[in-house]
Amino acid sequence: MPSLKDLAKECGVSVATVSKALNDQPDIAQATRERIHAAARRMGYLPNAAARALKTNRTYNLGVLFVDEKQSGLTHEYFSAVLDSFKVEAEKRGYDITFINHNISGRSMSYLEHCHYRGVDGVVIACVNFYDPQVVELVNGDVPVVTIDHVFNNRMAILSDNVVGTKALVQQAWACGHRRIAFIHGEKTSVTENRIAGFYQACEELGLEIPEEYVRDGVMLGCISADVPRKIDEAHCLHCGNCLRICPVKAVEKLSV
Repeated sequence: MPSLKDLAKECGVSVATVSKALNDQPDIAQATRERIHAAARRMGYLPNAAARALKTNRTYNLGVLFVDEKQSGLTHEYFSAVLDSFKVEAEKRGYDITFINHNISGRSMSYLEHCHYRGVDGVVIACVNFYDPQVVELVNGDVPVVTIDHVFNNRMAILSDNVVGTKALVQQAWACGHRRIAFIHGEKTSVTENRIAGFYQACEELGLEIPEEYVRDGVMLGCISADVPRKIDEAHCLHCGNCLRICPVKAVEKLSV
């Protein structure tokens, strides 16, 4: 692979001029920049990531912490779309992505240690038990983090308004004529708690009485859990979280709603 020196020799300029031109520094003439860029493309020159990291103190590598206990992986109904959008935007800005874990080549390490090992510039915490001591250590560490749908006092977070969103869905079901509305939710998280709160708030505002059996724990893999009682077959509508979108159809088949 050609080096900066090779490129400088090809263009008849100094290494410093090549470096500035490739980084589009304003003190290099436009014609010179274009000539150097053209030569770089022709010669197949690519910047050395390690050298760039030493110079800029940035690795252009972002970490993603995604721990799904249900093992749905990147087919996760909700987070797959979130991570895909993140990937597209990161690539546009020249970043690589590393999935953070705590087992590297058989060696156990914490999430924070893995971030230091890979030298990531920051981490997106997308799906995880936020009360896990290792997650708390990461959030309180020296690596910039952004959390999704969970708030830590000293970190940036991206939040969905799960209360308002769930209330809107219940109100829509009510507007369609449904009066016996059940809620089958996913695993117990702060997101689920907010959705349940929104469900009960909407039902109270609409004057709907909700039996205890109408709010049940489902399975994140798209099928209804075995512990959902037969009583729920009285409901006209099964209202589910966004990770259970497939659930209503299978529930209808299973319970003959």
